[in-house]
Amino acid sequence: MRVTTDNIENIEYYAGCNYPVSTCQSILHILVDDLERCNKKFEGIVARMYIDYVDSHTSYSPERVDPCPDYYGCFQLRWEDDPSETVGTIMTLLEMDTVLCAICEISERIRK
Repeated sequence: MRVTTDNIENIEYYAGCNYPVSTCQSILHILVDDLERCNKKFEGIVARMYIDYVDSHTSYSPERVDPCPDYYGCFQLRWEDDPSETVGTIMTLLEMDTVLCAICEISERIRK
């Protein structure tokens, strides 16, 4: 599910996060705003990115012999022009915060 400021209040589970839901939602609002600022800085250089929320449990396959990870409640960065492609890997909210911090710092160094 693509995360927008309009649907953050609908997200009530954040994998690996021990903060209250309201705090997680506040953090996510900040991250969406930060990513929008980064997208503006990267405009014309790389495609826009968005935050995707994993809103379904991983399906179990009986053929699988190793443990099947469940990414429900996690996040990914995806490209707007090709949502099947991700930026990095699946992250918790706090990992997403760290990654976006680095991306925003890089975007501040862009000279146009």
